[in-house]
Amino acid sequence: MLLYPHFLPLTVCITVLRDIAVGAPVFLTKNGRGRYAILDMQDFEKTQATIRLMNELAKGRSENLSLTGLVLTVYHSLVHYF
Repeated sequence: MLLYPHFLPLTVCITVLRDIAVGAPVFLTKNGRGRYAILDMQDFEKTQATIRLMNELAKGRSENLSLTGLVLTVYHSLVHYF
């Protein structure tokens, strides 16, 4: 992990960009605290795809729980009917 100061001259920026690789982001700090991350586009796209997948899984789980609740409600209604 490479750490660089907040203000960078152009030559340092070019060097920073050369240090970026898949799976090896560059972190920029401000006052010793993490402020920015520069990462390879492949890593960014993988992260975005993971977020989309997790959202779809959460949505599916939520819909499944709603459907389960509906089935139980219908079941209990039928049990009381007979």
